[in-house]
Amino acid sequence: MLHVDDDPAIVDLTAAFLTRFDDSFAVYTSTNPETALERIEGERIDCVVSDYEMPEIDGLELLERVRALDRDVPFILFTGRGSEEIASKAISAGVTDYLQKEGGTEQYTVLANRIENAVEQTRSQRALAESESRLSRFIDQSPLGTIEYDQSFTIVRVNEAATEITGYSADELVGGTWLPIVPEDERRHVAEVERQLLSDRGGYQSVNDIVTKAGDRRLCAWHNRVVTDEDGDIITIFSQFEDITAEQRQREELEQTNILRSTLFETLPVGVLAEDSDRNVLRVNERLLELFEIPVEPEDVVGADCEAFARDVSDRFADPEQFVSRIESLVEAREPVWNDELLLEDGCAFERNYRPIELPDGQGHLWVYYDITERKQREQRLEALNETARELMTAETCEEVAEIGVDAAESVLKLDASVVNIYEEDVGLVPVAYSETAAELIDDLPTFSEGEGIAWRVYEQGETQSIEDVHADPDVYNPDTPIRSELHVPLGEYGILIAGSPTPDAFDTEDVVLSELLGVTIVTALEQVQRNERIRERERELTKQNARLEEFASVVSHDLRNPLNVAEGRLELARAECDSDQLDHVADAHDRMAELIDDLLTLARERDTDLDVTPVSLASFAEACWRNVETGSAEISIDVEAAEIEADQTQLRQVFENLFRNAVEHGSTSPPSQAQGDAVEHGSTSPPSRTQEDAVEHGDTDVTVTVGSLEDGSGFYVEDDGPGIPPDERRKVFEYGYSTSHQGTGFGLSIVQQCAAAHGWTVRAVEGTTGGARFEITGVDSHPE
Repeated sequence: MLHVDDDPAIVDLTAAFLTRFDDSFAVYTSTNPETALERIEGERIDCVVSDYEMPEIDGLELLERVRALDRDVPFILFTGRGSEEIASKAISAGVTDYLQKEGGTEQYTVLANRIENAVEQTRSQRALAESESRLSRFIDQSPLGTIEYDQSFTIVRVNEAATEITGYSADELVGGTWLPIVPEDERRHVAEVERQLLSDRGGYQSVNDIVTKAGDRRLCAWHNRVVTDEDGDIITIFSQFEDITAEQRQREELEQTNILRSTLFETLPVGVLAEDSDRNVLRVNERLLELFEIPVEPEDVVGADCEAFARDVSDRFADPEQFVSRIESLVEAREPVWNDELLLEDGCAFERNYRPIELPDGQGHLWVYYDITERKQREQRLEALNETARELMTAETCEEVAEIGVDAAESVLKLDASVVNIYEEDVGLVPVAYSETAAELIDDLPTFSEGEGIAWRVYEQGETQSIEDVHADPDVYNPDTPIRSELHVPLGEYGILIAGSPTPDAFDTEDVVLSELLGVTIVTALEQVQRNERIRERERELTKQNARLEEFASVVSHDLRNPLNVAEGRLELARAECDSDQLDHVADAHDRMAELIDDLLTLARERDTDLDVTPVSLASFAEACWRNVETGSAEISIDVEAAEIEADQTQLRQVFENLFRNAVEHGSTSPPSQAQGDAVEHGSTSPPSRTQEDAVEHGDTDVTVTVGSLEDGSGFYVEDDGPGIPPDERRKVFEYGYSTSHQGTGFGLSIVQQCAAAHGWTVRAVEGTTGGARFEITGVDSHPE
């Protein structure tokens, strides 16, 4: 405590008596109020005792400043100046106690008691406030819904969790009862809980439904508590609750699941063994005992040592030591393993899965064993069929395909008596390959003519049939045959695969499926044989055709060029001797013949030339080709988006130059000369005196040619603004020798089409933007700018 008084003797005397009264008192004294305030500000003081009348500040002023520093510290005014006025001011100012100094030492005993009471009361109030604060925080932050009632069970407080569970706001619940949140059929039960709480003054747990504001029923677990004072009077009642609807549903589902698991464990088609953490058998099903051929009941194995169990059954496996050591390594690694294959001595095969499992007393082990013998055999058959397919694809004749098919039916599918009949026109289904067993059972294998036997019926219907007893079939070919059951697999239009057995109903579903797979492979091989034969025939024809073309090219190149060169030389001599307009027509004829020879050589020799494809700048390449062509006064416009295209430059040059010549020769809008019109009108066979080619030569053409990119980016086009091509002639312009010009060879556009086809491109003639001719080349690989 701190005693403040301006009289040093008084503070010393008071301290002496207080410590004498109770040696637990720690008394600080001060004759200066400012110094006292510094101590209060710097450390925890349990009580302040102060005189009223002091020179610097009085006791009430000191109280005001103390309260600014610590509003809860007890403050006792211990003064020698007493009056009702001072006492009234002190109480109004909020002093804890007021005591007037008197004579004698008894007053110090009273002061000590007053200090003890004030300190104890303050500490109790602080503890209660802290307790209430902690309780309030606990309730507000609790994940459980909390409802606080008074002793009449009127709701005085709810937390946020309670409002979330019930759907009601705090304002809707506080001041009411529990009736809105309890369904009618649960209210009697809740009322009984309320009665017991009030009667027993203790705690009570219950489980019952509530109904939310939205009308939903939720199952809740309740923890109810009555809080009483020392006299047993009720202070408050708390009900904490949580929504266990999902938990209850999960519990019910888990119970059902456990029942199902137990049933499934016993009825699983796989062997299952569970070990505990000590590697003893925890549980095993009958299927595992069957797989390992152990003639005991599952309950007889429970508790057995799993290591000893593994050693006991290891003799069945191809490598007993490896079987045991593998189990030990899996247990040590404690990592899940799936599809671990095991081979048995008798050729059977198992597959094992392992995974560690968490048990209440530690980590256990779960083993699952599958019998995969049939699957392995089926896989081996399928692999053998794949190998057969590869072998069939190497066969070169139908007979070879049939022989390989029969060998596979016998060795892979275990169909000992099998025959492949190939259809021959005007003959029927002829046996071309058969197994030895088939030949032994049937001395003379028959050829089935149209309409004969089960074989023809299946061949005609095109669907596989397994005949349990051929003797009972109305279409049986030979009623006295030793064959009792047959499997017929149609081979498309090529024939049929037949398997027979002297035993009735000898073929199962797997035999049917695998035989159909073999049949599909045989059909594919037969198709390939016929396709290869057609290809070889086509190659022979192409070889002959290429030889004729080469011979033709040689004739054109040598036997026609030589006479033409002689004629051109003689023409020069004739011009030196005489001057005649007829000689000009001869020169034009020579030029036309030279053009024809060049175009024919192009068609003959470049149709099978291997392409040397490189990136080509479309714009610059088109400009270069334009300069190579006699264009007269014609103009070109190039507007392409593709910076480069992939093409063979030699053949691309043929495309552009021929399209440019065609545009210049046929695209001029200039009217024909009068002489040309007269010649046409009177049917003259002489060339007109002024043709389109003359116009080109003399620079009189006014056509504009445009090279551009197609909008969809698939290629490019070349178009002119001439008269265009009539719709019914747009296909004909690509035919050999087709031309509407007196001087044209008729091969230019054929060469364009041939060069485009060599690249995999497509060329077509359409109407141009202004009505002229437009040629679009599509399928071009390009690189945009």
